[in-house]
Amino acid sequence: PLVSGDGYITIATTRPETMLGDTAIAVHPDDKRYTDLVGQSVRLPLTDREIPVIADEYVKQDFGAGALKITPGHDRNDFEIGQKHGLPVLNIIDVDGSINESGFAYAGMDRFDARKKIVEDLEAQGLLEKIEPYVSMVPISSRSKATIEPLISRQWFVKMKPLAEPAIEAVRSGAIKFHPKRWENEYFRWLENIRDWTISRQLWWGHRIPVWYYTDSEGEIDESREFVVSVDQPEKGMVQDEDVLDTWFSSWLWPFATLGWPEDNEDVKYFYPGSVLVSGYDILFFWIARMIMAGLHFMGEVPFTDIFITGMIKDKLGRWMQKSLGNGIDPLDMIDQYGADAVRFCLTILCAQGQDIKLDPSKFEMGRNFANKIWNAFNVFGQFMEEGKEYRRQRRFEDLDLAEKWMLTRLNQTISEIDEDVRKYRLNEALTKIYTLFWGDYCDWYLELIKPKQGGKMEEDQIALAADLFGRLLQLLHPFMPFITEELWWKLQHREETESCMTSQWPTSIEEEISVDDARVFSVIQEMISAIRNIKSQYNVPPGNEIAATLSIDKSDKALATALAAHGDYFAKLAKTTRLSVESEVTRPDASASAVVGKNQVFVPLSGMIDLEVERTRLRKEIDQKEKYRTGLERKLQNELFVSRAPADVVEKEKLKMKDTADELERLHASLSELG
Repeated sequence: PLVSGDGYITIATTRPETMLGDTAIAVHPDDKRYTDLVGQSVRLPLTDREIPVIADEYVKQDFGAGALKITPGHDRNDFEIGQKHGLPVLNIIDVDGSINESGFAYAGMDRFDARKKIVEDLEAQGLLEKIEPYVSMVPISSRSKATIEPLISRQWFVKMKPLAEPAIEAVRSGAIKFHPKRWENEYFRWLENIRDWTISRQLWWGHRIPVWYYTDSEGEIDESREFVVSVDQPEKGMVQDEDVLDTWFSSWLWPFATLGWPEDNEDVKYFYPGSVLVSGYDILFFWIARMIMAGLHFMGEVPFTDIFITGMIKDKLGRWMQKSLGNGIDPLDMIDQYGADAVRFCLTILCAQGQDIKLDPSKFEMGRNFANKIWNAFNVFGQFMEEGKEYRRQRRFEDLDLAEKWMLTRLNQTISEIDEDVRKYRLNEALTKIYTLFWGDYCDWYLELIKPKQGGKMEEDQIALAADLFGRLLQLLHPFMPFITEELWWKLQHREETESCMTSQWPTSIEEEISVDDARVFSVIQEMISAIRNIKSQYNVPPGNEIAATLSIDKSDKALATALAAHGDYFAKLAKTTRLSVESEVTRPDASASAVVGKNQVFVPLSGMIDLEVERTRLRKEIDQKEKYRTGLERKLQNELFVSRAPADVVEKEKLKMKDTADELERLHASLSELG
């Protein structure tokens, strides 16, 4: 009710009990409903106090009644409004959650009991307009599950603005760089809006605040005398502050305190500043920004020059891992099941710069399978190695076979790319390139080509080159998969105890062992062999069945034709061709399948390999099924109710299905046409 007796103001609240601590009613300055009331006072129900009506732009005119009760003692936003308008701060809730002596008739009651009683009393006095359900955010302690109450209390603070300004400049000037760069914006947002830091905590464990107080004759703190800052007790009879420091207050000193600071010793001189900090974005402000501020303030220079921000690991649904959800993944369990290297591999390859990982434990299988592949790759040539014998390459690069030149070219080119990725902290991209190089190039092509037939032997120089390549691949992989690479490093050849893979020289790209022309020719061979394999799969020809093939080469590329003819053994080994014909721009033979490779074509005669009529029948049946499926998709996408009401992502999925089906039908019709 207005003190003047000319009416009342209606307010909406989810916390009636805090009304006992209200010191004002706030309205928006542009709200015409309350313009005449600003400056007047209202009588606070259930108390003997009068509080003013103030105008503040924080109030939302269209929210609730458009009038906001201000309780500076129990709400952060209300506290700021109260400071702005010079309002008194009343604390009506004690640390045990009960209403204190400032709560009038409700003193001593639990705050939730007081809430119910206050609502009853307001209704009894005719001051309750209505009760309606409302969903709001209620802060809950993760440990005790108790409702968290904002309270006003005496605490120790650090003034942060003078510390934040040089920290902002350190990043703006480029003295410190974020990777990815976008995290700079979040850093600036925090520091440009920084508040003073509460460093005191009411906990049992922690670093005691080094503040001492004089006491009176009864042992109570003498408030009339200045406190003393000291690590040790300055005078007999003085008592230390019972609070402890915020854990981040010691953590922000980490870059130099761990080195023996404040002593100016050799470790401090050598190791400070550091170079790279790797951290999650969840502690960007709590730790990273504060370390920068502390380093600049206490040491006079930045604590590190580069900050690599990683993503966070979440469950497969994208939720934070929490005990309450029971969705945590114990890395030790994953290591027991898949191996440490597999876990490291998986987490690294999934972690794109700064992006969160949705982690399904089954993804670790990829790392385990890769580890098995690495081990088996060694055995391809390792089984032919004599113990204690050193294998060294004898042939020059120019004398190597085409596949060997290609493999060395791929290795050296990839090393340069990996170096660039690592320099820019694109670790997942670096590992993806190593994975592709090892499995896709070294294992699936190079080793398959040099592998002898069952019961055959491998030439000594072939072993030497395979081992040399394998060793350099192990070095590239070692930072990501240290255990299996170190084990195989020692199996590769006899070494001195100091020559571990971990301490070996990082591989460098050797320009003299790069041949772009040879690599181009081999890539064409790869595409053509893959085309023949795909044709076999398309027409249900078993991979091991031998076939004939014709390569139709663009007449302007005679060098390619010559190279292909010279390496028919590659096709025989990897595509099982018994007869390979290399010709200049021939027309497609009847009843043959074809594939286009650049300006060239591959033809595979099917007559005699498959029952043409049975294959035609199969293709027609599959075409008929696909046509019916496409018709169903068309009807769904032509239905306006579906398109307008279904979620956009669902509609988009149906469109993608439609496109994929059309592509499949096109391939099926082409295959049927090839059969004549």
